[in-house]
Amino acid sequence: MADMVPDLLDGVIATLRESTALSDDRLAALFESAFEETYRRVIDDDSAVHARVDLLSGSCTMYRRGPDGEELAVDVAVPDFPRQAAQAARAAVATALREAGKDRVLREASLRRGELIDTIVDTHSGPVWYLRAGDLRVLLPPEEQIPGEELVPGRHLKVMVLEGRRRSQDAVVVVSRSHPQLLRLLLEQEVPEAANGQVLVRGIVREAGRRSKVAVEAADPAVDARGACIGPRGIRHQAITSVLGGEQVQIVVWSDDPATYIANALAPATVRGVELDEATRTATVTVDTDQLSLAIGRGGDNARLVARLCGWRIDVVAGE
Repeated sequence: MADMVPDLLDGVIATLRESTALSDDRLAALFESAFEETYRRVIDDDSAVHARVDLLSGSCTMYRRGPDGEELAVDVAVPDFPRQAAQAARAAVATALREAGKDRVLREASLRRGELIDTIVDTHSGPVWYLRAGDLRVLLPPEEQIPGEELVPGRHLKVMVLEGRRRSQDAVVVVSRSHPQLLRLLLEQEVPEAANGQVLVRGIVREAGRRSKVAVEAADPAVDARGACIGPRGIRHQAITSVLGGEQVQIVVWSDDPATYIANALAPATVRGVELDEATRTATVTVDTDQLSLAIGRGGDNARLVARLCGWRIDVVAGE
């Protein structure tokens, strides 16, 4: 019969079993591996030595197989073995718990990818902000922030889950404030017709913090798609822009006719005509002189967003 490992390890086994959420099978495997590695490091580099842990009794035995498969006693009467074995067991369990915690966060992130969640701004490290969402640690990196948005601890923030990210010491849920799909999620939250499929979102383009355009279509002819998104007295639209810090969000009516779609998308400018060059996918848009700057937008942002939304190069000209 194999020798019993000193009583110090018995106490370590019992304590760690009571204080962790790991399964008994996982704990036993961790203990056995830690004790075997410690034996080879402290006493004898013998790969044939094995440990057997009994979690119910809180005991461990060390043995090697004899020529006929019998268990032969292994001498562990070395003064430093119990201390080092106990340290190895604690370290193995701590590592396993840390990795299990990472796995839990990554599973949660995978399940909630693309979901709109409510968070509270917590702390920051340089330009990286950490948010709280229940017991999840949420990371908002600079590239996913709305440019110029002021973040202060305690502020409530709606974000979209992007992914889970494993790091050396932990795992975090990465979220976004600038992703175009965040706008879709906000529409579905504020506009029942968008949530139930009566209003379809055909396209979204954003320059986060400045200006966005959302193309919508009514699946039900009885529904005014744009009106549904604006809401009575503009209340739905205001709720969305408020969440985005005042970002200018324009709702445009989608059309399968490119000229009509482009004219709709150039709102608030009034368009006189649209000529399409299919070969170069260029749309020449004619507007009155007093509509020219409105159609182009500040820094060209309106025409630029329309080009991205509709998939055409946009040339805006003033008509005579």
